[in-house]
Amino acid sequence: MTGNDNLPLCSSYRHEQLQLDFKVGNDFYHDRYTDASAGWVLAASILIFFMKAGFLFVEDAFVSEPSERRRVIISKYLDTCASAIAFWLFGFAVSLGLQPAVLGEDRDYILWFFRFTFSSNTATIIGGTLIGEKRKMKLVAVFLYAFLISSVVHPYVSQQLWSDVGVFSPFKFCNGTVDTVNGKLTIQYTSNHSPSSLFVLDFAGSGAVHLLGGMGGLLLTVCLKIEQKLKDHHKVGRQPQEEMQNSTSMTAKSDDNVPVDVGEQPQQPKNFWKWMYHLGPEHIEYAALGVLILWTTWFAFNCGSTESISGGRNDDPHAFKIYHAIAGRIALNMVVCAGSGGLMAIIVAGFVQLITDADSINTNEIANGILSCLVAITGCCAFVTPWVSFAIGLVAVWFYHLGCYIEYKLDLKDTARVVPVHAWSGMLGLLAGAFAEKSYLLEVYENVCSCQELNLSNMEFVRLVFQVRHCGICLQCLHALEHWCIIGPPAPWCSLHYCLE
Repeated sequence: MTGNDNLPLCSSYRHEQLQLDFKVGNDFYHDRYTDASAGWVLAASILIFFMKAGFLFVEDAFVSEPSERRRVIISKYLDTCASAIAFWLFGFAVSLGLQPAVLGEDRDYILWFFRFTFSSNTATIIGGTLIGEKRKMKLVAVFLYAFLISSVVHPYVSQQLWSDVGVFSPFKFCNGTVDTVNGKLTIQYTSNHSPSSLFVLDFAGSGAVHLLGGMGGLLLTVCLKIEQKLKDHHKVGRQPQEEMQNSTSMTAKSDDNVPVDVGEQPQQPKNFWKWMYHLGPEHIEYAALGVLILWTTWFAFNCGSTESISGGRNDDPHAFKIYHAIAGRIALNMVVCAGSGGLMAIIVAGFVQLITDADSINTNEIANGILSCLVAITGCCAFVTPWVSFAIGLVAVWFYHLGCYIEYKLDLKDTARVVPVHAWSGMLGLLAGAFAEKSYLLEVYENVCSCQELNLSNMEFVRLVFQVRHCGICLQCLHALEHWCIIGPPAPWCSLHYCLE
C-alpha cells in the first residue's frame, strides 16, 4: 500500500462495493466473510430461525381448545412465510439503505439470511398478545402486519441503528477515509457524520427487535382497549343503568343445549399480585420447553451478531483477529444476567406465594422474568462487564413487574405478557448501553470498522443523555395511552373491526 492511498473504511467500503456489484453483476458473497466467519454466521442464523419453535410453545401453553391451538400454529406458519417474502422483496434493500432500493435483492446470501431471521422474529413477537382472548387477529391481519414489519418497519429501524448510513448508528463514524501517510491510520470524517453526532448502542436488538415488537403488541392491546371503551360509551347512551348491570350476566348452554345462568363476568382482582401470579389452566410444561428453546437459541442471537468469528474480510489487512473473544464475553454476560435475574424471579414468585396463600409457585412468571433478562442484555451484551450484567438481570425483573403493573392499571389484554417482556426490557437494554466499557466499545467497533483510531472519546455523556431521552419519549407515549384508556379516547377512529374477530 503506497503513501497517499486513501482507502474507504470497512463499513463504508461494504456499502459502496455492494452498490458497485449491482452495476457489474458480481457475486458479492466472496468479498464479505472468511470461510470460518461464513460458517459462524450461517450456523447462528439457523439457530435464530429455530426461535420460532420457542415462541410457538410459549403461545401454545395459553390455549387448550384444539381449534385454538391449530390457530396458533397457522398464525406462526403465516407470519413466517409472509415475513420471508416481504424481506426478500423489500426488507433487505431497505435495511442496507440502498439507493435506489432493489426489488428482490439477495446477492449477499448469508447476510440476507441472517438479517431475515431478525426481521421475522420481530414480526412473530406480536403473536402472543391476544392468545386465548375472545377477540383474535384475523389471519388476513396476521399476514398484513408480518408483511409490513418485515418489508418496511424493522428494516428501516435496523438501517437507522446498524447501517453505516443510519442516523443513530455508531457505524456512521466509520463513514470516512483512512489515510496511510507515513504508515499511520487517521480518520477523516465527512461533514454529515461528525464525531459529535448522537448515536444509540444496540448491539443485537434490544431496541430494533424487542422494543419494536413489544411496542407493536402495545399498540394492538391499546387499540383493543379503546374499541371497548367506545362500545361501553355507546351502551351507556342507549341503555339505562339497570340494563347495564344486568348485561354483565352471562348465559351459557349445557350439554343438553339448555340455557344456564353462569352469573357475572369475572372481574379483575383488586390485588395486583393475585392478578399477576394467578394459577391458570396454562400448560406449564409447554411454556417451560418454549423458554428453554428460546434461552438456548438466544446465544446464537447475540453471539452471532458479531457477524464474524475470525475478523474482517479475506482482503482486509487491518482487521483484528479477536472476534472469538467478543463472542465469548457476550455468552458470559448472558449467563450472568439470566442467572441473577432468574434467581430474583424465583425469590419474588416464592414471596408472592406466601402473601397470597397460593397453592404453588407460578412458574410462568419465573420464565417471563428470565426472558426479560435476556431481552435487556441483548443490546449491550458486547460492551458491559459481568458485574454490570449481574445488575441488569436484577433490574430487568423489576422492569418486567413495572410493565405488568401498568397493564394491570390500564386493564390491557396481553395474555403472554408481550409488552412487559419485550418492550419494557428492551427499553432497559437501551438504557444499559450508557454503562458500556470504553475499552470494549472501541474493541468492538474498531474491529467492525477495521480502523485503529476510531475517536469515540467525549461521547459518554452525550450517549447517556440520548439513551435516557430516547426511553423518556417511550414513557411519555405510555402516559398518553394511559390517559386514553382510563379517561376515554378522543375520537372513534381506532376500531379494529377489520382486524379482529
